[in-house]
Amino acid sequence: MPAEDNRAYDNLVLMCIEHSYEIDETPDRFPADLLRDWKAAQIAEFDRIERNWPINDDEATEVLVESESFGALHAPSTIELVRRVEALRLAAERTRDVTRSSSREWQQAREEAARSLIAWDEDGNSLRAEPSQMEVRAIQQHIRTALTNAVSELTPAAEASQVELAAVNATRPQIAPWCEALDHAITGVIAAAGTWTGGPDPGSDTAFDTAMDALATSVGDLIRVSRGQHVEIPKTPPAVVESEIVDPLAAHRELLDKARPFHRVDHHPFDHGLRERLAEATGRAAELPPTPHLLTIGLETTAALAIAVAGNASQDQQLDLIHRDQERLPVCTAVALLQESIRRRGEEDVTAATAREGLRCLWSETDWTSEDSWLGNEVNGRSMMHAFARITSDDEVRDRLTNALETNIGLLDTIVVACAGWTEHLDSRTWNVTEIARTYREVPPWLPVKAIRAQATRFLDVQDGLDDRELMEALLQRALGDV
Repeated sequence: MPAEDNRAYDNLVLMCIEHSYEIDETPDRFPADLLRDWKAAQIAEFDRIERNWPINDDEATEVLVESESFGALHAPSTIELVRRVEALRLAAERTRDVTRSSSREWQQAREEAARSLIAWDEDGNSLRAEPSQMEVRAIQQHIRTALTNAVSELTPAAEASQVELAAVNATRPQIAPWCEALDHAITGVIAAAGTWTGGPDPGSDTAFDTAMDALATSVGDLIRVSRGQHVEIPKTPPAVVESEIVDPLAAHRELLDKARPFHRVDHHPFDHGLRERLAEATGRAAELPPTPHLLTIGLETTAALAIAVAGNASQDQQLDLIHRDQERLPVCTAVALLQESIRRRGEEDVTAATAREGLRCLWSETDWTSEDSWLGNEVNGRSMMHAFARITSDDEVRDRLTNALETNIGLLDTIVVACAGWTEHLDSRTWNVTEIARTYREVPPWLPVKAIRAQATRFLDVQDGLDDRELMEALLQRALGDV
């Protein structure tokens, strides 16, 4: 596509940096029709927002200036604010009573348990019995539910108060410091309403009481200053200084960014130094789980960029690189580089044929009965074995892994962990990753489940009722627990 057409409006869709890389490097997952639908949705959203704000910024400023001249507006807006804040206060106290009631149940349970047993230790000191964990967990769950419900009920009241507060601040900017203090107090009430620090003692709920006192003080100061009374300017709440977040993969990301142009176009000359740095970087990438959010910096992408940088190397150089890649450790890095050479060059290419033969040799010459052969492959072992199964067969991989287990029974946990897949859990509201975990959602056809089941009798008392997936999940959780 000509550069002019490539940069034309019709070919433009706005994306963040991470997702633009993901689209460029995995185009099969993002067909053109899908991208056109995204673009249409972006434009529709812009049009909707624009229609909902029919006046421009200058007109909005003029409205505010004119409103300032009407002193009669000040009192009504302040009175409405006071009503809103009082409604918030009453609701906060009411919802807190539910949480305190559960805390009192916890306290009573402790007192009853203490009365039920009179005992002492070997030194004659009295021992205090505690309620069962089952009883305590049920009470703690009631407290968590009450806190969640409280925040859900109070948030609309807090937002309504902050809307009125914004109106007061807009009509009387001279009282901005007191408005800011009240806004901070409202936010503090919501934070305190979602937290319980009292344990089994309702009287220890000091954080909530402090937040409520701050709310009462702030609204009282605002009322007095609105009447023209002298009130000291409130102290600015200390800013929360967030510690600087250091990205441990910053250097790795920077290196991949230098190589991405080689993946997008094919006219860059071979950069031997960059290629070597990328091949070495596969060792770091081998420690990254192959999950969607790490796709653009993971092992597969790092290997693909290494091969792309050498796209214009001579055939002799290409063959030399393949022989060097075949010797890299851990084994999964060598597999990723060789597999990408095959994919990029095509079936008929001499370089691809050499890489294919190198992959077969790597499979046949590696001693899979040795623990050393598995070192560094714990995270990406599943994709490594998938590649070996493609170059040989599922049966051959299954047979060799069966032999490895029968020869070295200590390999069971190693193989179970290395051959597990990955899954990531996202926050449904923010889509941020909350957890990355190992799983056997699908059992690979090359996995020697029969041999694994035979060895599992040492650990699982009842395994006849478990299907293959359930068996592997149970062994995985046991192995991860030992780690």
